[in-house]
Amino acid sequence: MAKKLVIPLELKQDFSFKGYTKTMIGFLYVIREKFGAAAALECVDRLFNMEDRVKNLTNTLLTIFKIKGNDTEAILDFLNVWWELTEIEGTWPERAKTMSRIKITKCPWKTVYKDISDWALSWFNIVTKTINPKATVERPKGMCAGDPFCEYIFRIEE
Repeated sequence: MAKKLVIPLELKQDFSFKGYTKTMIGFLYVIREKFGAAAALECVDRLFNMEDRVKNLTNTLLTIFKIKGNDTEAILDFLNVWWELTEIEGTWPERAKTMSRIKITKCPWKTVYKDISDWALSWFNIVTKTINPKATVERPKGMCAGDPFCEYIFRIEE
């Protein structure tokens, strides 16, 4: 019987994550190339919503990391976990219960093509609505759109 190869957990995580991000971005590019940017954005939005993929992921991480509440601080607590899992780097220039702002300076999800830059906004919309249906998110700046960083603003309407 062959000896079982032991692969370090860090390598497994790195391999899985990089394969996941590169494959997803690659599919966006292929769809964009063949059918156009609008079709690529429609497909990624459909993927995120199909079988509640992003909603289920959000709820899973909220449960595992015991994130409570439904204000923008809870959204940022969720994003802090997501950033650690996906090696995103950023800061929270403003953090409050009803309005918070983040600034992302390093992101492995950055796309080359500006015409598909709104794909990430779809993901953020699902996450915020999962945490609080009254939450809104806007992105004044985006690295995928050619800006030097991403800026997202989260608000909870009272």
